[in-house]
Amino acid sequence: MTIIKQRAVTATWILSTLFLLPLIYSLDPPRNISFFSLLTVIILFILTALFSFKVKGTDIIVLQGIGLAAFLIFGLFVEILLTQFCIVVYLMAQKISKADAYRIPINLTMFFIISMASGATYYMLGGQVGAITKSVLDLNIVPIVGFYLSAYLTNTFALVIIHRWLYSPSVKIKLFDNDSFWEIMISVLMMPLGIAFYLMYASMGWQGMMIIAIPMVALSIIIRQINNSEELVSFLQSVNHFGQQLTEELSVNYVFDLLVDKLPKMLSVDYLYVVLYTQPERPKLVRMFRKDQGESFVPFQQEADISLSVYRQGKAVISSGNIGSMYPFLDAVSNGRAKSYLSVPMVHRGQVIGVLTIASHRVKAYTKKSRIGIEIVGDFLAIGLENAKNFEIRKKESEHCPLTDLYNYRYMMKAINNMYNNPSLNVFSIIMMDIDNFKSINDTFGHQNGNAVLIGVANRLRKTIGHNGIAARYGGEEFTILLPGRDRNMCFAIAETVRLAVASEPFMIFNEADNRYDKIYVTISLGTSTAPSDATEPSELIYNADHAMYKGAKQQGKNRVARYI
Repeated sequence: MTIIKQRAVTATWILSTLFLLPLIYSLDPPRNISFFSLLTVIILFILTALFSFKVKGTDIIVLQGIGLAAFLIFGLFVEILLTQFCIVVYLMAQKISKADAYRIPINLTMFFIISMASGATYYMLGGQVGAITKSVLDLNIVPIVGFYLSAYLTNTFALVIIHRWLYSPSVKIKLFDNDSFWEIMISVLMMPLGIAFYLMYASMGWQGMMIIAIPMVALSIIIRQINNSEELVSFLQSVNHFGQQLTEELSVNYVFDLLVDKLPKMLSVDYLYVVLYTQPERPKLVRMFRKDQGESFVPFQQEADISLSVYRQGKAVISSGNIGSMYPFLDAVSNGRAKSYLSVPMVHRGQVIGVLTIASHRVKAYTKKSRIGIEIVGDFLAIGLENAKNFEIRKKESEHCPLTDLYNYRYMMKAINNMYNNPSLNVFSIIMMDIDNFKSINDTFGHQNGNAVLIGVANRLRKTIGHNGIAARYGGEEFTILLPGRDRNMCFAIAETVRLAVASEPFMIFNEADNRYDKIYVTISLGTSTAPSDATEPSELIYNADHAMYKGAKQQGKNRVARYI
């Protein structure tokens, strides 16, 4: 809602109060006023506001029940004042933030109109005021029904107008939706309650009203506790489902992406970050989320953040208020806008491996329920990260050569098959290479130095190819480079670059006999083949490149590149 609209609503409420209340006072002045009676009704209004509850997601305030009794006993003027007071107490009990304070004049204006419409309807239908009657038969039911019907219809139309004009003009709001049934039922149930309050007051005074009020408030408290329990169970079920999703992800990045995507939909989360303590002496900020701000970098200092305290104590911390003086890092991340924060340990197998922190612009955004849920999320996050990390390690081990850290034969064959099955890839090439005289290197300098040469060749392949291709160890002293999108001429040129990268610089080996490092020169022979012109299937492509390497390079003097013809 814009500031102008907020001010317009506030001005409307102030003007209505200043001009209409005196008029209502003159038309329907207060009656039957006594200290204890008025005090009893005020207490009932306060209890009604404090102990509201929900049915099918609809807030239930037995305001209309007591409102009718107040109207029949004291008149419209007193009923309006008490209703306005009750709405303020109710909104304060909801702990609305400063940013949502505009809801107060909106609700006050709406209920001011509802009270006037209900009272006017009652009088227009012949409702009588004056002496207190003790018999339900003496009451005119038609005006009372009109009172509640008018309240319901006015409330419904007011909500539609508020949503269309103040919130979302482009969004169409239905006059009657799925919640309308419960709102109608509430109005129907409030009518006998209001009549009962009035008749008990007529028979026994304020003591009679208390006889109904005490069990009513007790029932409201019980229903509210049931609602809270149901909300907690529902929240924990969603947390559990979310946690299971975290543990099912097989990538660390995907785990964090899921966290950032789902958690702000469950709670008020404007800021989120995770600090890992897998190396306690060097904690690492691994993920940062800011809802409405840019990606300006804030260097992490653990002494300036809540994470260090949570990690050391192993307990969640929840707070609201001034954050800057206590935790400058969180204050800097939020640019001073965070008003509430919740920080929980991430526990895996009894050890705290990290800390998850969320923060909100709202004051008192997080409750005990939030803490319980986010503690569970933190533990699931720890499990999910460990699972994803272990999977990535196993995946890397299954796809990489443990000696050179290049891709292995299995991964290379999978990549070739994928390229053949990729209709958008028109051409790709392969380079097969073999270290010249490698057996002699092993026999002369030992297998340990032979392994060092393999690692050195792999490093030069990796550096030369970069992201332009896939380098793999085919087996033994043979290596492979797969080049997507490269034709035979480009492949040949790249192969020549690789040959020079290996042959131009010496390799260091350790001469154990003389206890010193020596330099040796190593060369490779290479063969190339291109798909689909040279081969229509993976095995044929590899065979052609291998054949070119042995026939065109090895047998022609080594240290050269040969292409398949």
